[in-house]
Amino acid sequence: MSRNSKAKQYTKNVVKRNKQQNMVMDMRKKQTTPTIYLDESGNTGSNLLDINQPVFTLASCMFSSEEAQNLIQLVDSNSPREAHFKNLKRRKSGQNGIIRLMSSKLVDLENVKVTIFLKEFMIVTKIVDILIEHMMHLKGDDLYLNGQNIALSNMLYYCLPTFFDIDLVQVMYQSFVIMIRKRNQESIDDFYLSVENVRKSRSDDKYNKCVEQILSTKHVIHDALKSIDKSSLDPSIPALFTHCVLWGEEYPEGFHIIHDHSHSIEKERLMFAKFMDWTQDNVELGYDRRKYKLPLKGKSLNFECSDQYCQLQVSDIVASSFSYWAAGVNRNEKKDYLFLELNKLNLNRFIGNNKIWPTMDVTPENLGTVYDGGVNAADYTTFFLLNDVPLDV
Repeated sequence: MSRNSKAKQYTKNVVKRNKQQNMVMDMRKKQTTPTIYLDESGNTGSNLLDINQPVFTLASCMFSSEEAQNLIQLVDSNSPREAHFKNLKRRKSGQNGIIRLMSSKLVDLENVKVTIFLKEFMIVTKIVDILIEHMMHLKGDDLYLNGQNIALSNMLYYCLPTFFDIDLVQVMYQSFVIMIRKRNQESIDDFYLSVENVRKSRSDDKYNKCVEQILSTKHVIHDALKSIDKSSLDPSIPALFTHCVLWGEEYPEGFHIIHDHSHSIEKERLMFAKFMDWTQDNVELGYDRRKYKLPLKGKSLNFECSDQYCQLQVSDIVASSFSYWAAGVNRNEKKDYLFLELNKLNLNRFIGNNKIWPTMDVTPENLGTVYDGGVNAADYTTFFLLNDVPLDV
């Protein structure tokens, strides 16, 4: 065998050995039961129009105590007990510490998951999901097919303030939030009056169709409101659900969850226990890129104080950094030092489709929602919950 052939054979053997080692490591990884640490930023409950906190973020991390301590040391916090983003961002030195942590090689796609919500856009998606989708479902149409619900939400978000009185649109959003929170006749009447006022703010009928579609839900509103409560507008609940799905894809044998104290999540602890019912068969729900599997792979859900876990402090800084950055993106920030430094880190790579954020996309091809089979998640979820044996979390 020539020297060149030997070199090629050696390289081939090395590649094969590395591939085998990676396969073994991946297999061992899937068989372990890690602990995931979560914290949120920008949670204003159902008050989705808080101008000071337009973005909600949930971050989760999978770090050992030693790794988390090393990351916290990077921020050089003066706090004797714990590091907090809100304290660090006040000083230039603290901002530089945040950048050092966020730039660490440990903060990668394997160890960190992030979801972000633009809260004003979430209101629009809820108008579509709670009102319009319900009306369409009663007619026998599935608005989730081909991502029609996302396309409609995008269209409404951009068209309403462009073609109608923007102040009246804001009143309509606020009236919707109040209606979901109170669910009484007065709040219902106020909401549809606000929608009518938006429609009247433009004399040209060309663009009235999008508003009239909302108005047409009035005859089904009482039925639509029966199956929801005020927590329907709380982004922390779907955010945690998404993180459970994401980590479950990587750890199908399960994982433990430690969440920083969250009033809204703690109230829904039983619901999450039902979704973690391992006695039920695995089932894939949803369509296209939005497919997910039940039961969720969480084995426990506990709430702790961040001063007891460095991992929760890391999640706080990561979540708050993403909220700060995303708010800057939303307002087209050009000067803020911390935003500009965060913007250099390609944070979008952590998010992908794990966001409630408007785009100009309206076709299934551009949305990545071309129908490829699947089960309507809303229909089957009810069946799953009725047959649950809740995990003692």
